[in-house]
Amino acid sequence: MAELPIRDRAGNALVGFRFVAEEDLARLVEQVAVPASLVVVTHANAVLMMFDSWRKQWELPGGTREPGETMRQAAVRELREETGIHLADLTFVGVAEFDLTKPERRELLALYRIELQVVPRLTLNDEALDFRWWPPSEPVGEDMSPLDAEIARRSLIRRSGCWLS
Repeated sequence: MAELPIRDRAGNALVGFRFVAEEDLARLVEQVAVPASLVVVTHANAVLMMFDSWRKQWELPGGTREPGETMRQAAVRELREETGIHLADLTFVGVAEFDLTKPERRELLALYRIELQVVPRLTLNDEALDFRWWPPSEPVGEDMSPLDAEIARRSLIRRSGCWLS
């Protein structure tokens, strides 16, 4: 694992990672915005990364919560929309804390995980131009989000209730 904070090419920084219970999200939302969810999909010791059409990099599936959605519902919907995977039995992992640019702000993202026994049929779309299975033991390439790669690595570790930095 990399020492935090780590930054991407746009200057966004992953500054913390915390394993919390899903019911603690409501309390966290009162302190810091939690506008989106990410999903770490694993199969055979590899993590599913999608090539994002807008940011032009490999990253985890996920996205912004729509009005009236819970963080879990957003994760399930984004996973379906971006990959074609129709599964709702995601495991809540915790939250990642970011210092973001454009505009400058501090946010938390809700993190979910699912381990697949079989490689799913993945659906290319306007948002996800390609998919790859990335072993977290491999280095992060120039075309991969270092923030998402670090989130994936940390999501595979179990340490209840602590910030990993």
